[in-house]
Amino acid sequence: MRDILLVLVFPFLLYFIFKRPYIGVSLWIWSAMFFPNGWVWGFASSFRYNLLIALATILSYVFQQNKIKAEGSALTTLILFFFIWTTISSALTISNPDLVWHEWSIFFKIIIFYILCILTIKTKHHINVFIWAITLSAAYFGAAEGLKYIVTGGGHTVAGIPGSRLSDRNELALAVNMTLPLIIFLLSQTKYKWLKIALIGAVALNIVAIVGSFSRGGLLGLVVIGGYFFLQSKRKLLVSTFLIVSIAIGSAFVSDEWTNRMDTINTMEQDHSFLGRVVAWKQAVLMAVDHPVFGGGFKAGQNPGVWYLYEADFSRLNFIIDTGDYRVDRPKAAHSIYFQVLGDQGFVGLFVFLAILLISYRKLSWVIKNTTDEWLIGLARMVKVSIVAYAAGGAALSLPYFDLSFALFAITHILCEIIHREKNKHGQIDTSNNSIRYTSNA
Repeated sequence: MRDILLVLVFPFLLYFIFKRPYIGVSLWIWSAMFFPNGWVWGFASSFRYNLLIALATILSYVFQQNKIKAEGSALTTLILFFFIWTTISSALTISNPDLVWHEWSIFFKIIIFYILCILTIKTKHHINVFIWAITLSAAYFGAAEGLKYIVTGGGHTVAGIPGSRLSDRNELALAVNMTLPLIIFLLSQTKYKWLKIALIGAVALNIVAIVGSFSRGGLLGLVVIGGYFFLQSKRKLLVSTFLIVSIAIGSAFVSDEWTNRMDTINTMEQDHSFLGRVVAWKQAVLMAVDHPVFGGGFKAGQNPGVWYLYEADFSRLNFIIDTGDYRVDRPKAAHSIYFQVLGDQGFVGLFVFLAILLISYRKLSWVIKNTTDEWLIGLARMVKVSIVAYAAGGAALSLPYFDLSFALFAITHILCEIIHREKNKHGQIDTSNNSIRYTSNA
């Protein structure tokens, strides 16, 4: 039944994409996170929905009339430079070229997605559709998993859909953490009571999903988000009450197994899972020291030949954390956006990657300071929280080339573009207090 429904609905979705290219990029991120193939089991599971959506979006933009010209920005320049850097790194890789170029092609699609986002999303309405698409992907699945966790009294272990971008529970927890601030933004904007209730329920269920994922990185990310909201909020008592109630409710469903796993955060140096990550980080550092400019190429550290080349030298970094007694039977993923980029793209690539995160954050702060539009301010604040969640949670996950993070970068670029465009058309410059602020003439 699901197969038939999806196949019947999909042509209508393509029709709307051809009419409005911004719908295309919205469905692009939705299909990347939601993974419709994983929700059907018959003939419909073989279709490449994401590819069809991408092609339709590109064609829709090419034939679109009265295009609004996209502005350049330091953020976009850095992202394109980073992509060029990864291309050179792939050409010079020390790993298996076929595997490296496969990973490069995935990242290339993400860059195309980013470019189409900044070319097609031009208005608040476009952004709203885009954010709803994100919410109805990762957050929808997170809510469903959170509900299962509650119904089973904590017996269900939250996990992603096999074969999807978020198949790993840790990756799902990170995506849900990044989406939570966007749900809260939608909650602040909607006027419909039933929709507010649904969004509040989505926030609660997604928090439960993060807890139920047994992901320590997810829990730490959730703590960072909670702390950030507390520090930024003008209603600290209300936020504190919500956090206390959430923790009290969550504690009623957690098992001894969950508690024991979270307790390993305090004893990381004896935890095998953590030590496995440390040796992966050491491998990335040693590889970057040997190839400081361009690194080893995409996922070079997971190549057995490259991994064992550096394994004997792990002891050189034991002054940080001693892993002398820990042995692995196969190469480990980097389990960190920072160490993965370091190993993949070298010290220069890591610097550019960090600059992308920093500039995104600073541009969102610029948006907040340079407009009186509460809609823009509210969204900029929530996207900042999402980027903080990515930066914090990503420290323990291998997701530097992530569709959702580049969707956030695209929103950042677009918010700045909207302010510049409106200021040029209708705005005035307020130079009081040595700052520039957009004020409407209306």
